[in-house]
Amino acid sequence: MRIAFIMDWHLYYSVELANSLVKEHEVMFVPRDHNREISSQDRPEDLSVFLDRCLDARVRRDLLRYGRTDIRGVMDMLRVYRRIKAFRPDVLHVQENTDWRIYLIAWLLGYGKVVLTVHDVFQHPGDKRRWISWVAMRFLRRRAGKIIVHGDFLKEQFTKISPRYAGKTFVVHHGAYSIFRQWDDGPVIEEESTILLFGRLGRYKGIEQIIEAAPLVKASVPGLKIIIAGSAEGKEDYFGDLRERMEGDPVFELHDRFIANEEVPVFFQRASLVVLPYIEASQSGVISIAFAFGKPVVATSVGGIPEVMEDGRTGFLVPPGDHLALADGIIRILKDSGLRRSMAERALGKSRTDLSWDMAARKTAEVYASSVQGSGKKRL
Repeated sequence: MRIAFIMDWHLYYSVELANSLVKEHEVMFVPRDHNREISSQDRPEDLSVFLDRCLDARVRRDLLRYGRTDIRGVMDMLRVYRRIKAFRPDVLHVQENTDWRIYLIAWLLGYGKVVLTVHDVFQHPGDKRRWISWVAMRFLRRRAGKIIVHGDFLKEQFTKISPRYAGKTFVVHHGAYSIFRQWDDGPVIEEESTILLFGRLGRYKGIEQIIEAAPLVKASVPGLKIIIAGSAEGKEDYFGDLRERMEGDPVFELHDRFIANEEVPVFFQRASLVVLPYIEASQSGVISIAFAFGKPVVATSVGGIPEVMEDGRTGFLVPPGDHLALADGIIRILKDSGLRRSMAERALGKSRTDLSWDMAARKTAEVYASSVQGSGKKRL
């Protein structure tokens, strides 16, 4: 089968999936030419260098150049369309986005052959998005031949929006992000009493809960260290207040900034435990990284998280908004080294089996096959 990927964001996910798919299929990979997902102004990383390092050499590559408002993007969009058409894909796999050029390429190649991955069914609390973006996303959701979501909970949410989605929506769980092993330069000593809260520090992450839980955990776990690492949003009206509560407390080690790829393995290897005190979620890429590094997780039972967590085996699930239960789960793991090791082994094992990218690729290829059968075997 021939598969063409085209995306604006979700680069790590697409690279991992393409690398597994190319073992049995022909794959073309067309990201938008920007590096904002993988770097920052302070820590720049070139997209081509990233792809040279991470993307399987057997995957064909192109780029959708220029910004979406740049007039040069029109001619470049036509160039990319011709390149994809010449590849003659059976499937055009689109990661949900709002770039009009990707929508137009999908239309020119035929919406029936589009497989759309919807990573978040609804907007997270605190996120801001223009209404035109939601109109655009709804447009492609309705026209895509097949849709992939990352859990049964998300499928249920999605099909409640409209019955028309029920027959074309499939579940493929998010694979474990082993891609960050690319920047693992050597062993980092695990710190026995260190926990990690990682990723985009949005309002939905429930950071207040770990602040409330910290004194309870500290009373039972000498030498407690809580690392909070990620880029905060809305600092002036949200994270700024939380920062004031943490500053001056030696328990907290705060890295309120973009985390470069080479830093990710260091943070996860330092931690004995990863915490996700979310108040809302669809699924979690942080769990995917934690399992890839063999780290147990204490997470709230929201969204699709319970579908990938094994309560009592790869960590603990606790109710959202309950800092007492959160503290108890953390204490139980940090104070029992045998339990922590067994959970770590199961987490790593899950990353290599149920949440492996080969498994995700196999299930995604099944969706592709149903798309091809449903729209005829003729290539685009």
